[in-house]
Parts: sequence; C-alpha cells; structure tokens
Amino acid sequence: MPPGYPKEQASWHDCVQSGLLESYELLFQGPFSRYDLEENKLYPKYYCEKVIVPEPKPKAEEKTTSLSGGTILRGIFRLVSYSIN
Repeated sequence: MPPGYPKEQASWHDCVQSGLLESYELLFQGPFSRYDLEENKLYPKYYCEKVIVPEPKPKAEEKTTSLSGGTILRGIFRLVSYSIN
C-alpha cells in the first residue's frame, strides 16, 4: 500500500475521483515503466469504504469537546500483480 493510505475523504464522489486520478498518476506518471506494467501485469485496486468513528470516551473530570464521532469515508489503494498461469 502506498504511503499515506488509507486517506480520509469528504464524500463518496471525492473518494472515487481521488482513486481514479491517483491510480493514473501512480501507474503512468510515477516510477513504473511500460515494461514494469507489462512484465508484472500491474493494475491498481482502489476502493472506498465507510468507517464508523466512535464517540470519544471522556475521562471523569473532562467535559466532552467539539471532537465527535461520526462517519468518514476512506480510500484504500493497493497495487497488485495479475498472473495468468
């Protein structure tokens, strides 16, 4: 998994858009040559998932802060190799 992943995303649209854009950048503008892609049958695997963030548990002497739980979206990106045998 590339550094910086999983990434928190603001919306489903943003998550999908980021996945497509970053996949293209990594494969075609990144460190991989055409030979690398062909030889290793590389392709990106990116998916978005909802993650439920629980409410923070306050300590007995603390009041609750503005940080609250909720739902976030995160994009998961992996570069995988496909082999036909």
